[in-house]
Amino acid sequence: MLKKAVTYAGAGIVGLGVLFFVANRPISEFFGYLRAGASTTVKSLENDIPDVIHDEKAQAELTAARRQLVDRQVQLNLSQNQLKGLQNEIGALTESIGRRKQVLGSAYPVLQKALDDGQNQVTFISTQFSLNDFQHEIDDLLAMQDRDENALRIKQQGYERLAGSVADGEAALSEMKSRLLEIEQEFAVLKTRRDQARMESETLDLVASATADRSSTTANVGTSVKRLSEQVEELEARNEARRDVAAVDQRASKGKLTQSFNRLEALKKYAADAEAANVPAANDQAAAKAETKVTAKEVVIRIHGEQEKPAADEE
Repeated sequence: MLKKAVTYAGAGIVGLGVLFFVANRPISEFFGYLRAGASTTVKSLENDIPDVIHDEKAQAELTAARRQLVDRQVQLNLSQNQLKGLQNEIGALTESIGRRKQVLGSAYPVLQKALDDGQNQVTFISTQFSLNDFQHEIDDLLAMQDRDENALRIKQQGYERLAGSVADGEAALSEMKSRLLEIEQEFAVLKTRRDQARMESETLDLVASATADRSSTTANVGTSVKRLSEQVEELEARNEARRDVAAVDQRASKGKLTQSFNRLEALKKYAADAEAANVPAANDQAAAKAETKVTAKEVVIRIHGEQEKPAADEE
């Protein structure tokens, strides 16, 4: 199947090339169409790829960038170590050249005096040398001094260039670290925002769906409620009609006139009972009042010591 697809695609490209050749169109235009078609096809394929794959691709690219950053940090560390080693070598050469310079400076007057006096023996730093040996030693020291000075000059130049490169590397590496950190943070934030936007979109779809279905759902429920209300009204009206047309002996309750008469009779009985209860209470109150009056008169008679005529005063 794949072989057939490749064959058909190749045949189509060849046919298109032949068509351009027959139409006397430039071959560059043909390749331009091919590139445009390939770019459009790739974009379509990218749009069809799930977001999970795009996220994995971006994460892999970030990992590769961080790995490159680590490799460059290693190279920078090695360069810094080389710079420290070169600095130590320059310090050692500078110290050696300084000591040798002191020796050569001290040897100059000794050699000058030996040559002027025609001496064959030379004493230098408590050591006996023949004139030839002393001159040979001086020549070796001069050669070593010239060699070390040249080496020092080269190392110093190399140190300056390496120090500049290390400084540039540190700045570039720091910028790369900052940029990579920004990209990682932006990638994480955008993923979070995308997830939140998707959840919000799903919620909005739910709200839109509920709003669209609410009218039909409410209409259906309203129809059912209306039908139930009509059914209840019909049943209640039927029951009322049955009570109205029922025979007198089959009615569950008496008529309104009978109910009113019975109600009055019951109230009349309770009113008579209440009136009978109030009469003895009034008699008791009058007797208590009379007794209180007699008792008061007796108290007055006892105080004054006189017997009052009862008939005339009482009447």
